Amino acid sequence: MRESRTMLAAGVSHMLDAYDVKLLSALQRKGDAAHVELSESVHLSPSQCARRIERLRKQGYIEKVVCLLDPAALGLQVMAHSLLSLRAHDASQNAALQQFLLDSPEVLECHAQTGDADMILKIVARDLSHLSDFIDRLIAVTGGLASLRTGVVLKSIKTTTELPLPAVS
Repeated sequence: MRESRTMLAAGVSHMLDAYDVKLLSALQRKGDAAHVELSESVHLSPSQCARRIERLRKQGYIEKVVCLLDPAALGLQVMAHSLLSLRAHDASQNAALQQFLLDSPEVLECHAQTGDADMILKIVARDLSHLSDFIDRLIAVTGGLASLRTGVVLKSIKTTTELPLPAVS
C-alpha cells in the first residue's frame, strides 16, 4: 500500500495511508459514526479504527467533531456575505473589531484577505431587519468603514465541510 506525505501547519510531516484517508473521509461525512460502523466502511476492525482515530487526533488531522445544525429550523432565514474594507488599520480599532466579530453569534466565518476588501464575513440572521441591525452595530464598532458590500444568499448551490483528501493508491 503506497503512502502519501502530508504537511501539517506545524511543519511536521506524517504519513497517511489509504486506511487513514478512508477513515478521515468517512468521519467527514458522519463524525458521530460508531467504530463498528466505521470499521465496515473502511474494512478495519473497530479496535484498529479507534487506535487510528486517536493517532489522527494526536497528529492534528482531526481538529474537532461538531454537530451541524439547520439554520432555517432555528429561525435563521437569511445568510449573507459581507466584504468590508477598513478606513484605517489602527491596532486598537482592529482589536475592537476582531473582538466584536468573535463575540457576534451572527458571524459564522470571518477571514482577513487580500484583494479589494480587507475581510469577508459569512453572516446568518433571523430576517433582513436583524441583518440590518447587525450591520449598524458593525459600522458603529469600527467608527466607519471605507466600504461595506453585503450580498444576501438567494440559494445555496453547494455547502460542505468536507476537505479534499490526498489520493492514495
